[in-house]
Amino acid sequence: MIARLLISQSYSVLTSFIEQDLKKHNLKRNHPDLLYLEQGTKLGINEAKKIKEHFSLKPYAAKGRIVVLEDASEMTLEAQNALLKTIEELPPEAIFIFGTTSDANLLPTIISRCQIVKLNFDTKQGEKSGLFKYEQDLQQLLGSDIPSRFQYIEKLQEKEEFLHYMVHYFREQLHHSESRQTLKGFLEKLLRSEEWAKQNVNIRAILEYLMLVMPVGK
Repeated sequence: MIARLLISQSYSVLTSFIEQDLKKHNLKRNHPDLLYLEQGTKLGINEAKKIKEHFSLKPYAAKGRIVVLEDASEMTLEAQNALLKTIEELPPEAIFIFGTTSDANLLPTIISRCQIVKLNFDTKQGEKSGLFKYEQDLQQLLGSDIPSRFQYIEKLQEKEEFLHYMVHYFREQLHHSESRQTLKGFLEKLLRSEEWAKQNVNIRAILEYLMLVMPVGK
């Protein structure tokens, strides 16, 4: 298999594309064969060793082992050099996904070993990834009353995917909004909710809680 480098100026586009890609392989973030390193995770030599060890093990339930780096630009040069051979010699059926908003911080030797996929924030890509649907839904929910929000959650099919998208949507909003303190507080609740989901707390209950505390849009 060839490692893939996904490039987009929007983390929401990146993460939505990654979620859809994992869904095709019937994988969730807590799958034992998946090592998922989120944006903000330190990516030094220790993490490079964990990635190499992860790929060295036989898959538990999937066809192959999978590693996802949401923000590959966070990798240190030492970590990148340590992973060169791993990228070149991926085991059969293994999947290695790098996400980044820019390849400026990546070594040319890393880039040359990856299949590059540039994700554009356009209508066609949005329809393919489901991004526009969730973005439009969130904008409507921000202006909706609580019963309408609960009704949306009740009918929602991909509840876990929607939760992950909310995290990345509000992360981006934090950088562009004047109401930073309000959004920061809600984002903290979102991150805590992701941890609850990993602990197998009922996903519908988590989303209904978030609908109660989600800020009201303009």
